[in-house]
Amino acid sequence: MSVQGHLKSKRGVFWLRPAQKHTIYPYMILGSGCAGLSLAWNLLELGIKDLILIVDQRSTFENDRTWCFWDIEPTPFSDLATHRWAHWMIHDGSRQTIAACPSFPYLRIRSADFYQRVLDRLTSAPNITWALGQPIMEVCETNQGVRVSTAQGHFEGLRAFNSMTQKPEVPPGGSRRRPVALLQHFLGQTIRVKRPTFDPLTPTLMDFRTPQADGPHFIYLLPLSETEALVENTYLFSFPLHAERHRQEISNYLKLRYGLEAGAYEVIEEESGAIPMTTARSVGKIRSRVTSIGLAGGAARPSSGYAFLRIQKQTQTIARGIANPGNSHRSREKCHLSSFKYQFFDTVFLQCLADRPALAARIFAQMFKRANPAALVRFLGDQSTIFDDLRIVSALPKTPFLAAALRSCPDWFPALFGR
Repeated sequence: MSVQGHLKSKRGVFWLRPAQKHTIYPYMILGSGCAGLSLAWNLLELGIKDLILIVDQRSTFENDRTWCFWDIEPTPFSDLATHRWAHWMIHDGSRQTIAACPSFPYLRIRSADFYQRVLDRLTSAPNITWALGQPIMEVCETNQGVRVSTAQGHFEGLRAFNSMTQKPEVPPGGSRRRPVALLQHFLGQTIRVKRPTFDPLTPTLMDFRTPQADGPHFIYLLPLSETEALVENTYLFSFPLHAERHRQEISNYLKLRYGLEAGAYEVIEEESGAIPMTTARSVGKIRSRVTSIGLAGGAARPSSGYAFLRIQKQTQTIARGIANPGNSHRSREKCHLSSFKYQFFDTVFLQCLADRPALAARIFAQMFKRANPAALVRFLGDQSTIFDDLRIVSALPKTPFLAAALRSCPDWFPALFGR
């Protein structure tokens, strides 16, 4: 079996070991995106020799994603970054704020480069097998393990790791309260213009000079050079928009802010996605032998949508638990209090956005303007100290957040006791 990806590969074609229908696989990875491939990479890194099956409906690996994060901790892929920015900008609709943090630059990785590195490693490993081009129809637990049914048959395994997005877990007992559930959905276009237009030193993380009638709405712009940029139209609410509306709003923004008519730029690539932002508990375990990973496993930071670093940590933790099963429980206990801290902040933050969406621009702008940049980056990267947390809290408007903390108490209070 071979898969031709739209990548500049040294080999051109990735030759994959096809899955065997009558084999019991110790590990099955469902989905070959960032989370699935990262888990397979980490299993190999830790010397796992057991057979691993990767199942997905995709049959090609294209440059379909852009991942950005602050360089606050090393990852196996940080050196793939095409850009590193020490400055970034926020515009709340009336004024702009520029922040700088040279010690923690903002990195950009192309999915094509990530796929290239991981596939080079995985396709040379004798214990990695593939079942691509096979949509997953059902995942069910059996007496012996897990059965994965696809459009072309089924596969059997002992454990499965599922990166297919699922609905968040609803609190049991007929709770009257429904947790906050927003959706960060976006469409981005990489464009090229003929004249110098963009400031290559300063990406725009949020520009709220956009229509706000349908909820928090901003433009995210990564300047790749003076003549190229990734421009993403982003909304924060519970339902997605049609792609054509995203494209039209990008066109409107480029015309108003940069004087670029529709024919003045070329669209090189396009990408889109939706990231769940919810206070509901993620389904870490669907069943005893099926574990959710990636966005399906709550890897995205609920209040921001940043996921790449969390996916790396999540898949490393899972791989270590497989390689050293005696240490996995101790590792989870060690991070409990830290996890509660960020769950509390994220729950209150999302509740505030849901209750007062008109304040979104002000909230984000104040956070980036008033907080120390290094403290803010550590906070967004799950590595903040108590002093960093106090700086962030002091930068935010007090009344709406106190109200949100009280209103969201049923969501965050049980987490204090690990429930």
